[in-house]
Amino acid sequence: MFKKLWKTQSICPVCRKTLEAYYVEEDGKVYLRKTCKEHGEFESFIADLKSDFVEWSANKVINIPPKRALTKGSTEDECPLHCGTCEKHLQTACCVLIDVTDRCNQHCPYCFAKAEADLANEPSLEEIERKYDVLLELGEERPFNIQLSGGEPTVREDLPEIIRLGRRKGFDYIQINTNGRKLAADEGYAKLLKSAGATVIYLQFDGTDDEVYKILRGEPLLEIKKQAIENCRKAGLPVTLVPTIVKNINLDQIGSMMEFLLDHVDVVKGIHFQPVSFFGRYPEEQKSDGGKRKDYENRVTMFDIMHAIEIQTDGKMKYEDFCTLTSGHPLCCFYSTYQKQRDGSIRSLISEKTRSEGVSCCDSATPLEIIKRDRDYVLNKWDLPEKNSCCDEKPHSSCCCEKPQTSCCEPGVMDFDRFLQELKSSMFTVSGMAFQDISNLDAERLKRCRVQVLSEDDRLIPFCAYNSIYRK
Repeated sequence: MFKKLWKTQSICPVCRKTLEAYYVEEDGKVYLRKTCKEHGEFESFIADLKSDFVEWSANKVINIPPKRALTKGSTEDECPLHCGTCEKHLQTACCVLIDVTDRCNQHCPYCFAKAEADLANEPSLEEIERKYDVLLELGEERPFNIQLSGGEPTVREDLPEIIRLGRRKGFDYIQINTNGRKLAADEGYAKLLKSAGATVIYLQFDGTDDEVYKILRGEPLLEIKKQAIENCRKAGLPVTLVPTIVKNINLDQIGSMMEFLLDHVDVVKGIHFQPVSFFGRYPEEQKSDGGKRKDYENRVTMFDIMHAIEIQTDGKMKYEDFCTLTSGHPLCCFYSTYQKQRDGSIRSLISEKTRSEGVSCCDSATPLEIIKRDRDYVLNKWDLPEKNSCCDEKPHSSCCCEKPQTSCCEPGVMDFDRFLQELKSSMFTVSGMAFQDISNLDAERLKRCRVQVLSEDDRLIPFCAYNSIYRK
């Protein structure tokens, strides 16, 4: 027997008509279940433990965007079809993706964009400038955070100019989503991106041995990833590791990836886990027929990842450390912040209040202030500390402080600026985002999406809807 928990709206994976859908509990597990009159019942695995699902789903904060942030889009009875952030949308974007190319210098067996080396669809620099202008009009309070994506953005020779153009327009945060090949091959390329105004490198990083890369990316890539990180370190360009987690392939490498982060925390400032979603390109044997068995075998949930982090770090990081982002939907993401201590131990920087109420940079009462703080929070968490010419890893007998006789670098003596520098250099984030696909699409989650894509016809479309339904 199963028990209905609550109702939402989804679509049929076959004909894509809108359907009522229910989160249901059966044998302590949670599924999303929907029935199409023409194509039958479909079910997607949501959580292994009902308690996880109920606890996380209880955190709900809705921030309705001002009307000038809206683009042409759906009506209530069509959602999530004919998408765009319409008057029914319950959240404005924190980050907006701009696809600068469909080309790629890899052919990954898993690729949400289904990128190919010979695809020619690529907006001109003039068209990208127009897109920036559209987003400036839509970006309430301050401009959106921008993610330059594709395809592989670094295959464009004019990527530095695209970044410079965005910074000139007033976009303070410009993230580069990349596989790292060009960063590894050209030592000066990271410096070029940094000088152009890139904020952070979102680096495809799926594990700590090449067997994982052979399966997920079709070739051994670990040394390329390491070299890309080293070149970013030399350039002072922060990196976030972005693993695609696939069951029976790299779910068991979460602990070793955390160790890798800790060994490189001076430049790797975070890790952002993404359970594999079944859109774009992925192996035929992973494809679900909508039945419970196959979806359960293949689906990795964000709860799986949080529990794996605790188990595989021997409790140094705990499931209880993680919080929802209260400006988004609780079933979409988790987040925590840590500090690596001088003795190598790890300290959570999330307070008990935050754990109980959810992570929010958004305590203000007004929607516009919520939006601004949300985007500023993402911007500021990736900063690397400025190199201090007077202080390095070894204590000095004197330095260029106002009082060189009491060095700010001596053991046991630290001024406030030095303290902040050390704190920033040792902090890192651990987060995850569970993208939806056509099997588990939930209109309520889409309405509260914080990561959106600017489409070719200037609609802001939630990322999961764009890749499940609208990407050509």
